[in-house]
Amino acid sequence: MAETKFKIYSLLVVKNEVDVIAASLKDACRWTDKIIVIDNDSDDGTWETVQALANEYPQIIPWLRYEGPFHIGLRAKAFKAFRHEMTCNDWWCVRLDADEFYPGDVRAFLASVPRRYRTVKKESRDFVLTQEDIEQNTFSGDFEKDRKLITHVAPTLRRERRFMRHSALLCWSERWRYPHPWGRVYEQCIPVDHYQYRSPEQMAKRFATRQQAKAEGCGSFHHEQGTRWQDYVMTNRQLEEQTLLAHMDEAFAASTKVLHEGRNTIKVIGEDIVVKSFHRPRFPNSLIYGQLRASKAQRSFVYAQALGELTPNPLAYKEDRERGLLRDSYYACRLSELPYTFRQVERDKAFPQRERIIEDVGRFMAKLHAKGFYPLDFTGGNILLNEDGSRMQLVDLNRMRVCRHISLRQGMRQADKLIISDEERQLLLRAYREARQR
Repeated sequence: MAETKFKIYSLLVVKNEVDVIAASLKDACRWTDKIIVIDNDSDDGTWETVQALANEYPQIIPWLRYEGPFHIGLRAKAFKAFRHEMTCNDWWCVRLDADEFYPGDVRAFLASVPRRYRTVKKESRDFVLTQEDIEQNTFSGDFEKDRKLITHVAPTLRRERRFMRHSALLCWSERWRYPHPWGRVYEQCIPVDHYQYRSPEQMAKRFATRQQAKAEGCGSFHHEQGTRWQDYVMTNRQLEEQTLLAHMDEAFAASTKVLHEGRNTIKVIGEDIVVKSFHRPRFPNSLIYGQLRASKAQRSFVYAQALGELTPNPLAYKEDRERGLLRDSYYACRLSELPYTFRQVERDKAFPQRERIIEDVGRFMAKLHAKGFYPLDFTGGNILLNEDGSRMQLVDLNRMRVCRHISLRQGMRQADKLIISDEERQLLLRAYREARQR
């Protein structure tokens, strides 16, 4: 077994975390030798809780009560004050957060890290509250009591630097988020359970605290884009959809709802998410799409965002690369509510309101061209429509010309691949010309 006789010093900055601070400190005392606590002017009893626990747990050091505005260099102050106690065998937890819990054996993990590695990242499971959680449960505001109610996990694992091996060369300016140099990063991450959202009251307080810190120029929390705390609450269905999209390749492989199977395959995952899996490119296209050119999945997503209501709502795309080569790629969008394709109109001469629908295809072409898009796969099977043709959407977007201007002559050639009679084509082009000339 690897040698575990080394110190771990953890740097913790807290502000108004009274609901969770006792639980997190007790948990961290399992594996850390010192928890150096800086309180950033809490007014909810957090600092008093830290001081009380320090009487019971000698690892807890209530080091500083800082009454100024939060800034990213607070941990650097503690690092400078305690670095003289550390040796090259020891580790810093350069950022211990009050809402993070390490479920495994931290000391054993760090002992297994080869000497050539200087930094270890954490990989966190981020727990979230959904709208249904808030509506169906009563939260006490005590994390240890409420923890059993917090069961949903965000779909992606987040990685951030957490542990650094001590060195006499480490330097930490108060302008920096971490000390430097951090050296080689270990390829394995240490798992963490992250409870950033614990109750409606805590979420509201957290949002207000971070908004104030951002307004005071703290230099952090740039990822916080919400305008109110409720923006961070999803429904169960939204969370399920995000999870499916984050693991799109696995969900696609598991789905049995096939809409089309050929060179490219299209399936439905979840209730109403359509995923298109593109054919794996061969070399040299795998290199071109991997390094030099946007993949078909990415182009589909970008074009769909620009087309707006003229295509089903885009959700995400995913690319799998290996050694710089594109392997598998996927594009996901919302399942369209339009029940027909123009291919059905082409084949059924008695389709209701057939002539009007053909005219509407001409007007639909004009809308596409007004946005500067000239689809190269403008065929009946790629045009979705409702019963009377008043709404249409285009699918299969990856082959597209994007033009500053599309001439009338060029635009009229768009209809060449549609399987309709000459008289119907003239009807369509007349509607197209009239729409372009408005």
